Amino acid sequence: MKDRLKQLHQKARIARDAIATEAYGAALAAIQEGEVRANEDFNEAKVISVIEKEAGKFAESAAAFEKAGRADKVADIAKCSELLKELLPAKLEVDAYPKLVADAVEATGASSMRDMGAVMAKLKAEVGPALDMKLASTEVKKVLG
Repeated sequence: MKDRLKQLHQKARIARDAIATEAYGAALAAIQEGEVRANEDFNEAKVISVIEKEAGKFAESAAAFEKAGRADKVADIAKCSELLKELLPAKLEVDAYPKLVADAVEATGASSMRDMGAVMAKLKAEVGPALDMKLASTEVKKVLG
C-alpha cells in the first residue's frame, strides 16, 4: 500500500496535479512520521489506519471551510479526502456483522459486556481493515448487552 501511495504521489507530481499531490503527500508524511515515532516500518494495517485518519482530517477540514464560507477551498479539500478514501479496502457489508460477531462471541466464550474487548480484538484480528469498528461495536453490544 505504501509503495502504491508513493507511485501515485510521483505521478501526481509529474502531472502537476496539486490536489492529488497534496493528498498523497500528506498521507506519506503522516506514515513516515508515525514510523519514525514508533521506530519501525508500518505493516499494511497500520498504513491503512494512517490513510483513514488522513482522509478523515481532510473531510473535517472541508466541513470547517464550508462552515466558514470558504467555498473556494471546500471542493479541493473534499477531493483530497476522496482520493485517499479510494485507496482504502472496501468495508464489509452491514448484513455480514451479525454472523461475524456471533462467531467471535462463541470463539472467545464471551458472556457479558466485560468481554467486549476480547470480542472486538478477535474481530479486528480476523477481518482486519475491512472491519467498521462502529458497526462491529454496535452489533457486539446487541449480542452481549
